[in-house]
Amino acid sequence: MRFFTIPLVAVLTLGSLIMDAWAQSGPKLPPELQKTAETVIGGQISAFRAGDHEQAYSYAAPSIRQIFGSTDRFIGMVKKGYGPIYGARNWSFGRGEARGDALVQEVLLVGPQGRDWVALYTLRKQADGSWRIAGVQMKPAELQST
Repeated sequence: MRFFTIPLVAVLTLGSLIMDAWAQSGPKLPPELQKTAETVIGGQISAFRAGDHEQAYSYAAPSIRQIFGSTDRFIGMVKKGYGPIYGARNWSFGRGEARGDALVQEVLLVGPQGRDWVALYTLRKQADGSWRIAGVQMKPAELQST
C-alpha cells in the first residue's frame, strides 16, 4: 500500500475547487427524489449481485422491457454491455438532477476487476407514479482508487 504526503493547502484548494464545481453543476435533487433514485438504482444493482434477475428486470422502464422482451435477453445484454454494473463490488451515489419527467443520477462504482466506473442513470416517471430505469451511460472513471 502506498501513502502520499500532500500539503494541507493543496488538499484545501482541491476541496474548494471540487465544491465550486459541484455548486455550479446545476440544481441538486430534492431529498425525496434523491432517495427514490437511490432506492431504484440500488435495488437493481443489489438484485444483480444476488442473482435475482426477475427483480433486477422489474426496475427497467416499460420501453426497455419492450425492447428486450424477456428477463434472459435483458440480463444477457447487461452482462455483455454493462458488466461493471452487473458485477459491481460496491457503489455510491454522486450528483443527481431532475429534468422534466426524468431523473439523472450519477453512480460511482467499482467493477468486478477493481476498476472504477461512472454510470449515468436516467429514470423516467411512469403513469402510476413509480420511477423506472430508462437508460444508463457508462465510462471508466478518470481517477482510479488506490
